[in-house]
Amino acid sequence: MKSWILKSEPDAFSIDQLMAERTQTTLWDGVRNYMARNNLLAMELGDKGYFYHSSCKVPAIVGEMRVVEKAFPDETQFNPESRYFDSKSTRKNPRWFSPRLQFERKYATPITRGMLHKTVLVNSQLFKSFRLSVLPLTQSEAATLEKIVLRLNPL
Repeated sequence: MKSWILKSEPDAFSIDQLMAERTQTTLWDGVRNYMARNNLLAMELGDKGYFYHSSCKVPAIVGEMRVVEKAFPDETQFNPESRYFDSKSTRKNPRWFSPRLQFERKYATPITRGMLHKTVLVNSQLFKSFRLSVLPLTQSEAATLEKIVLRLNPL
């Protein structure tokens, strides 16, 4: 299984909002970057997602999610009233996709960007592709991150 970092601004959608959802699931929709879209399409059932709060006072990984449904066409692209509407996208040829993710756990101790900067993750896309909202982790990066998680947030 693969691991991913999925960024969201907490003012737009936070881990607390995910926890409050009746089914504790969400569609990861509204992504309008082709590289991020390709990453969403590459997600498989059971893949781990690390929920990253971005563009806030203390950017940090704040919890975990799991892919429970592979990406399918993002409905917001077809809705002219949506801020994510795409007039070039059609039902026959959609351009944007959303997987369904389920809440797994919220960390008592968030893993801040500063903490991650002191690890092998400093060489990851997290620090190289600031605007990319969906990032794959290599096996080495995922293993390092998991060690940090277990040290700071034991099960």
